[in-house]
Amino acid sequence: MADNRNRQRRAPQRNSQQNRSRAAQQRKREAVRKKKRQQMIIRILAIVVAAALVLTLVLSVVSCNKNKKGPEQGSGYTEEVNTNAAAGPEDETQTTPVQNQKVKLTAVGDIIAHDTILELANTGNGYDFSSLFRPLKADISRMDLAIANVETPLGGGPFGGYPNFNTPDEMGLAVIDTGFDVALQASNHSMDAGSEGIYHSAGFWNQHANEILMVGMHDSQEDADTIPVLTVNGITFAILNYTYGLNGYELPYGEEYLVTLMTDDNREYIRSQVQQADQTADFVIVCPHWGEENQVGEPTGFQRDWADLFTEAGADLILGTHPHVIENIEWVDAGNGNRALCYYSLGNFVSNQQYTDLVLGAMAYVEIEKDESGAHIVEESAKAVPVVTHNDKTVDPVVIQTYYLADYTQELANVHDTYLEYDSEFSLDLLKQKAAAVLGSWMIDRLP
Repeated sequence: MADNRNRQRRAPQRNSQQNRSRAAQQRKREAVRKKKRQQMIIRILAIVVAAALVLTLVLSVVSCNKNKKGPEQGSGYTEEVNTNAAAGPEDETQTTPVQNQKVKLTAVGDIIAHDTILELANTGNGYDFSSLFRPLKADISRMDLAIANVETPLGGGPFGGYPNFNTPDEMGLAVIDTGFDVALQASNHSMDAGSEGIYHSAGFWNQHANEILMVGMHDSQEDADTIPVLTVNGITFAILNYTYGLNGYELPYGEEYLVTLMTDDNREYIRSQVQQADQTADFVIVCPHWGEENQVGEPTGFQRDWADLFTEAGADLILGTHPHVIENIEWVDAGNGNRALCYYSLGNFVSNQQYTDLVLGAMAYVEIEKDESGAHIVEESAKAVPVVTHNDKTVDPVVIQTYYLADYTQELANVHDTYLEYDSEFSLDLLKQKAAAVLGSWMIDRLP
C-alpha cells in the first residue's frame, strides 16, 4: 500500500515536469522559427539593396556614355589621343547626345608684340600687357570659349620685336587674365627664338594648363601626335593649329614635331589628325596660319585648297590668321557632304602695324549647340565684330588698345598714329566702309 501511495503522490510531479519540458521545447522551437524568419528578412533586404546598387551603377555608366564621346572634364583639360590609333566602331550608347547644350565662342586675330608694345609694357621691373586688352576684356571673359592667336613666341629672352620676335611670359599672363581659353602659337614666327624659344613657350603654357590651352607648339613627338580636346558646357572641342611656314627657318633634324607645317609632305598627316579629331570630339576647330599678307577680302588658292581638305576631313569651324587684314567669311561645302564655316583671316587684334587695313580686325562669333543630331553651329548666330587697334603716340606713355569699331570715335581717329604719320585719309568713316565691304551681312556691332 505504501508503494502505491508513493507512486500516486509522484505522478502529478512527473506530469508537471513533462508539461514544463514540453513548454520549453515549444519556446525553443518558436525562438528557432523567429530567428530563421529574421535571417530570411535580412537576406531579402541584402539582396534588394545589392540589386539597387547594381542598377544605379549601370544607369550611371549608361548616362555618362550618352553624354559624351570622351571622358568628362572641366575647361582646360587636354585629352591625349594618338592619331595613329585605330578608331573602333562607336558604342551605341554614345549615339544619343545630351540636349540643350550651347557654347558661345569668339576668336580674335594676331597679337604681335612689336618693340613699341614691349616698351609701353615695360614697368622697369618686368612687363604688364594688360592695358592692351582692357576695353574688350569684360566681353571676352564672359564668352564660354575665347580663342586668341598669340603670334609671337614666349621665348624666354632676350626680348625683342620685328623681325625676330621674343616676347616675355607676361604676355601670356595678360592673355589669360583677359579671359582667353585657348592660345594659338603656330605661326611664321614660331622659330624666331629658335627651338629653345618653342620649348620655353610650351613650358610656360604647361604651367598654366589649368587656366588656358595652348595649341600649335609641341615639346615632343607624342605631344604633336596628340589631339588637344577641351570640354565646355558638356561639348567636347578638338582644336588644331598649323602654319604655312617659318620665315625661312627650318625645324632642327629630329625635332620636326616642334610645329606642324602645312606642306605637301604633311598633307596626309594633317588630314589624318583632323579625321581623328572628328572621331574624338563633338566639334572640330582648325586654326590655320596661312594666306598672303595685306591681301584684303579674297583668300588665295592655297587657303581655299586647305579649307577644302580641312572640311572634307571633318572640320566644323576654320579660323584663319596671318594676313594681318580681314578676309572673306563663307561656308565651305566638301564633296563628301561635310560643311564648315571659314573665317579666312581675322586680321590684327593687337599690334604696332599701321595703315588703315592693318589696324582693322574682326572677332569671330558663333554659337555651337549640341542636340539629337550632334554638335553644330547655329547658322543664324554666325557673325563678325569689327575692331580697331587704337595707336596714340601723342601721349606719354603711348596708348595701344583695341576697341569695338562701334565704340570708336572720330576724335580718337584724329590722334591715331596712322592718320598722323601714314595715311591722311584715315578716318572713322573709312574704317566703317572697309569693314562693311569685307564683312557685309556677317557684321554686328559687338559680342552678343
